[in-house]
Amino acid sequence: MKKRIAISTVLILMVTSFLLPSLPLVQGQGGVNIYLVSPQGQGVVAQNVNLQGTIDTSDGKYEIWFGDKLVASNNSKGYNVNANFTIPEMPGGTYTITLRDVAKNVNTTQNFNIIPAYYIKAIKPPSPVLLQHGNFVVLNVTLTGGQPNTQYYANITVMLPTPLNTSYSKLITLTSTSQGTAQAQVTYPATDFQPSGSLTNYTGVYQVYFNETQKLATDQFFVGFINSSEYHRDQTIMIRAVGYQPNEAATITITYTKTNREVHFVDAFASSDGVISATWTVPPEAPIGEYNITITPRNASKLVLDSQLFSVPGYPIEFKILNLAGELVPQIMVEAADQVSNEKFNGTSGDEGIAILNLEKGNHIVSAFWNEVQVGKINITVTGASSFNLPCELTNLKIIVKDKNGNLLPFVNIVITYQYITTKESLSKTGSVSGQTGLSGSFTLSSTLTGISYTINASLYGKVFNRGNNTVNILTTQPISQVIIICPSQTISLTIFDYSKTAISNARIEMFEATTGLFYGVVADNTGTATLEVTFGKYKTRIYTDNVLLYETVIDVFSDAEHDIYCKLCNIQLKVIVVDYFGQPIPNVNVLLRSLDKGSWSATTQADGTATFSNIIGGNIQIIIYPTGLENVYETLTDQITEPATIQIKMAKYVRLGPFLCESNILATCIMILAVIILFVVLEVYRKKK
Repeated sequence: MKKRIAISTVLILMVTSFLLPSLPLVQGQGGVNIYLVSPQGQGVVAQNVNLQGTIDTSDGKYEIWFGDKLVASNNSKGYNVNANFTIPEMPGGTYTITLRDVAKNVNTTQNFNIIPAYYIKAIKPPSPVLLQHGNFVVLNVTLTGGQPNTQYYANITVMLPTPLNTSYSKLITLTSTSQGTAQAQVTYPATDFQPSGSLTNYTGVYQVYFNETQKLATDQFFVGFINSSEYHRDQTIMIRAVGYQPNEAATITITYTKTNREVHFVDAFASSDGVISATWTVPPEAPIGEYNITITPRNASKLVLDSQLFSVPGYPIEFKILNLAGELVPQIMVEAADQVSNEKFNGTSGDEGIAILNLEKGNHIVSAFWNEVQVGKINITVTGASSFNLPCELTNLKIIVKDKNGNLLPFVNIVITYQYITTKESLSKTGSVSGQTGLSGSFTLSSTLTGISYTINASLYGKVFNRGNNTVNILTTQPISQVIIICPSQTISLTIFDYSKTAISNARIEMFEATTGLFYGVVADNTGTATLEVTFGKYKTRIYTDNVLLYETVIDVFSDAEHDIYCKLCNIQLKVIVVDYFGQPIPNVNVLLRSLDKGSWSATTQADGTATFSNIIGGNIQIIIYPTGLENVYETLTDQITEPATIQIKMAKYVRLGPFLCESNILATCIMILAVIILFVVLEVYRKKK
């Protein structure tokens, strides 16, 4: 029996292990693990590596070791580790990456290989300076991840510009350090390059290779016959072209590529060494742009024509666009007119109110345009990169909306329209801006045009309230132009009536403007009428009597008006009839009416069982009835009273016997007892007669 139980248990465990899905590891319960190392398996010295894993200590300190070198240390986020490190300078081979939980002194490892890496880099002058014909170039050759203290051979190749593609090569020896790194510098051209005759006499891109056949590493450098790729006005171009016949005649031509206009043409002659040397100073009227310089020999031509591009880029000039209030203004078009070249340059101020244009040395007239209207103008002299303030005749139009009592009105809609004439084309154009007053009751149109008229319409609920006073004539030139709009007042007469259309005297009236927040209060006279002056708007109106809310409505006050307000729940007559179990009226019963927000009323039923209430305020009414002296014995009913009504309430617990109330269950018991007695008497009489 025990054996059968053991076998069954084993089978159940096996089936469960197959059927249940494998559960994911709970963070913090997976131990110290490395889940990812990228790049995977191998890399080169100085390469960035990303390691992801977990440790056992939440927010605990971890260390990452590469072999015997600590490469990263930090605190985990929860139990997770996500760290980056750089492969240290070490010889090539297999190393152990170790992730260590410092607090628990527990670690995990993963193997990683450092493989050799090859580099070749031509040392070039900083831009825009260029290498020139006949210059020497230093080539840095580097090997990392090699074996320590070992000799390596590198074949360094330099290929001349297309279409020549002639190659010159040199075999060098590199000896690695104890860290497996080998470095060497090679100067090109040199006599030990093969074949002989290596040179830098041609204009173009030279390719360099570390073991060209294997393409272990490659780089390139450019050689020209001028000393820079950029010049400014009054700067001198140094021309040095090598590889011509001794004393060979040639022409130097410089062309402005934008218009293909020739700006310089001169004869030149090579020296006895075949070198053409010349200079050209960029003239003060030279336009900004790209130029082509070409040397054309009169007789034999070089295998690669000496033709090269350079630019006159201009200096970055910053313009801060300022309105009359000294504020930076975005979206202003800036135009700079070069007084020498007659060129014009455009730019637009960004969100920060600054425009940057590239301008060359010399005098410029700089204009600012607001929607094609000139609003500012300055004369500047450019000598280099610099910054200028560009003031503009733009004002801040501040619109304030008040009522006649000086109360500031928020959330008033403002629509501004205007008309202006453009400066260059004298075109008539219109513009518009819309907005809304803030909590301070004002709206500001920033950096707008002076000297023109504006139409300003202010509205609430789609109703413009200042049509007769909405024009500002010729906005003056000042930092802030302030316009005050008075929201008009209207006279309204309110007469308050109850359900029966009888005036309610001394009713208290409260009016609250939903948008601007204005409040007015008044008490009606003996005829139920109140007259008051309120500001244009839409008012939530409440009617009270004795602090009881009678009625609530919304009144539009867009003009003088009279309104009759009917409080249909006020002074409603309500009759309550109280009857017993058999429907007989019960007199002298207390009737109590209760309303949560309108108060309470009480009365006593008359001989006909009726209690009459002549002036209640309707709504949700709770009716409570109880016999005098029996407050704990009551009936209750809740009803919505919106018009005169008669409500019958049955006190089924009682039966009226003349002037007395008898509980119906007691009466029933008495009747049953009486019936039994009568039955007993009848039976006894019958028995005696028999």
